[in-house]
Amino acid sequence: MDLVTMLGMPGDALRAPAAEARMSLTNALRTAFEHHFQHNGFYRAQCDAAGITPADIRNYGDLHRIPLLPVGMFKQTGAHVLLTSGLEDIEMEIRSTGTSGVPSVARRDTLTVTRASVGLLGCYRDFFGISHGAGLFLCPSTAEIPEMGMVKVFNLLTGLLDDHSYLVRNYSFRPDEALDRLRHWEGRMTRHIVGPPFIVARFMRYLELEAVSLTLDPESLIIMLGGWKQYTGRSISRAEFNEKAERLLGIDRTRIRDMYGMIESNMLAIECEHQRKHVPPWCYVSIRDIADPTVELDAGKTGGIAILDALNTAYPGFLLSDDVGEVDDGSCDCGRNGQTVRFRRRRHGAELGCCAVSIEKYLDSREVVAECELAQTGRRE
Repeated sequence: MDLVTMLGMPGDALRAPAAEARMSLTNALRTAFEHHFQHNGFYRAQCDAAGITPADIRNYGDLHRIPLLPVGMFKQTGAHVLLTSGLEDIEMEIRSTGTSGVPSVARRDTLTVTRASVGLLGCYRDFFGISHGAGLFLCPSTAEIPEMGMVKVFNLLTGLLDDHSYLVRNYSFRPDEALDRLRHWEGRMTRHIVGPPFIVARFMRYLELEAVSLTLDPESLIIMLGGWKQYTGRSISRAEFNEKAERLLGIDRTRIRDMYGMIESNMLAIECEHQRKHVPPWCYVSIRDIADPTVELDAGKTGGIAILDALNTAYPGFLLSDDVGEVDDGSCDCGRNGQTVRFRRRRHGAELGCCAVSIEKYLDSREVVAECELAQTGRRE
């Protein structure tokens, strides 16, 4: 199964026999690795320092050897050196919310945007089966915040719906307006709620305080992406969230679906009805030792989450995140195979690096080379 087939029919790829799926993923990641190895000077420096070439990636068990880039590099001055594509080929810039004070900027070229859009829509169809209905989006619109990754991911869902409304404007949310909109759609179309967990939880808190009785439709979904922490810093319990959704919205917990991803990667792990987040067929999740990120941990062990993404041609999609969690290789009752990932928390303390050559060191070395070439030209003249 090639990458195009994976993107076109991700549901079929996720249900392929394990051996076939692993071979397909290995081939796709090795091809992506070779592309960046050959065309990205900064990433080639990492590979040379680690002594790794594409020829060393022979099978699925070798994938963890592909050198990683810490996501913190996307916040740094000089981050343009991460690009394999030229700046003139960049179609889209996506930014994080910048909760640490400095946002990440992830640039995508045309091929990456096309691949990610096709693959993500295919995953939405496979996991959600949506082709109609109305979406209550408890988040800003792309018109208001066009560069926010979470909003762009949600916005792709609108093409599968008959109607939708964005209910966060100028960073303000009115739960009474959300209730009015849901009642407006009642009896006319299936109603879905889309947004980060903390805003959905806020809406349910409003229903609880106002003693409002509301029952969504049998095919309704709650689709979420983003943090499980409220602005107060209190974490939202998933079990408590599910209980409230069933009680206040009349929706079965199998219809509550969270997703996990980060703006620097094209991986979006979507929950099935058993609330296990499935890694898409073009990605490999590697759990790394917190103290030594070059060491891969066994399935089930808790460590740093690394994501290897075969779609990205703009820059190497082989990333060490700031997240901590586990990966599971076991089969799922939903019928899908492959990895599932579980996010636990953000990593505490300073960022862990794994690059032998820093951006600053690389840029300095290029300046030295340029100065030497200029000096030699001067001597010849």
